[in-house]
Amino acid sequence: MKVFVKLYLGMMVLMVLSLLTSSYFVVKTTLDRNLRHEIENGLTRHNMLLTSFENNLIIVTRNQNIDGEKLKNVISMTKGTNDLSLIVFVDDMVKYNNTDINLNPEYAEEEYVKYEKVIQGDRTYISYYSCFTKRNVKYTFISLTDITSVLDENNSLRHQFFIIYLVVLLCGTVFSLFLALHLTKPIKRLRDASERIANGDYSVRITKTSQDEIGELTDVYNTMSETIQEKIDALELSAKQKEDFIAAFAHETKTPMTSIIGYGDLIYQNKLSEKDRCEAAEIIVNEGMRLQALSLKLLDMIGLNNNSIMKEEINTSEMAVDIENTIKMRLENKSISASFSFEEDYINVDYDLFKTVIINLIDNSIKANSSKVKILGLRNDQEYVITVSDDGMGIPESELSRVKEAFYMVDKSRSRKEHGAGLGLALCDKIISLHNGHMDIDSVLGEGTTVSIYL
Repeated sequence: MKVFVKLYLGMMVLMVLSLLTSSYFVVKTTLDRNLRHEIENGLTRHNMLLTSFENNLIIVTRNQNIDGEKLKNVISMTKGTNDLSLIVFVDDMVKYNNTDINLNPEYAEEEYVKYEKVIQGDRTYISYYSCFTKRNVKYTFISLTDITSVLDENNSLRHQFFIIYLVVLLCGTVFSLFLALHLTKPIKRLRDASERIANGDYSVRITKTSQDEIGELTDVYNTMSETIQEKIDALELSAKQKEDFIAAFAHETKTPMTSIIGYGDLIYQNKLSEKDRCEAAEIIVNEGMRLQALSLKLLDMIGLNNNSIMKEEINTSEMAVDIENTIKMRLENKSISASFSFEEDYINVDYDLFKTVIINLIDNSIKANSSKVKILGLRNDQEYVITVSDDGMGIPESELSRVKEAFYMVDKSRSRKEHGAGLGLALCDKIISLHNGHMDIDSVLGEGTTVSIYL
């Protein structure tokens, strides 16, 4: 059963039960109150008539036997000018009855007033019974109170309530229908959107139309859709990067292997002069070194995928001296001046991995035909910032967003000449991420590049 049907039927059942219950109690309470009022008034009037009847009986009979004429006088004195319904029994024989109702005098008891409901034709009465004994004569005195008007009023009230019930039920039916439609419409939109997402349309969003729980659910749903879209985009990007990675890896290995096999075959066939053989051997060595660098970088990246590193507290000044000693020889061979300036501090890093990052960045500056390289380390608020700046070839602005991708090279011919494989910045970015830091690259084509590491 749909939510709309459940909601609509639930509201209808609740409304019908509420109307029936409220109308029943109102009508019943009104009837009970009016009947109780009539019974109490009738009982008071009966007691007054009974007292008057007894007193008049004493006055008229003067302790003599009662006869028919005297009884009429007593009743006439008791009634006065009032139109009362009375029945009088003397020794269980009816002596006076101005009604069409026949009642049983045996129902009466001395010292008690008893009453019952009596229906005669289309009229309803409450009859009050009393009896007493005078001079060994039993008198049964019965008075009747007409409650037909009270019952008619109750029937009229019930009829009015029935009309009100029908009107309210009709209005409530229409209101419940529109309310159920209004409340379930957002749910229908959520269902339709879910079906579209299930069919692959992850761009679907739902317009928020209220500030209640449905509105909050809409916000959560839209956030979920955006998250799914981001995840799908990330998966697509990852798949594309893997495809690019495989294609680049195949290309990077194919070129040197072709050279190695080709020149190796020439040397094997002894068809080269000594000079050409040396040149061929040099090419084979260079291509082999490039393959070696490629394999080592790949192994490093694969090894880092487990995201497990061991950090230790390192003095930045001591680290700067060690890095300078490591890279000094290569800088001198390339006639590149370098300056190291590290503010003394302590950072928690995996020393070998972090040293690899700095050396890789300096190595990139060397490959960019720089004449000078500047390496700085400064404490900035809650971060320690290390920058590697050069005055080399720089990177085009359009290429900056991709330089951290594996195998991506801005100048492929120069990179291959320098035994590059396009893995250096990708490896550096991975290592910095494992240290919960980030790396920014600023570059101007023809002016140089600055790489900043924030720890």
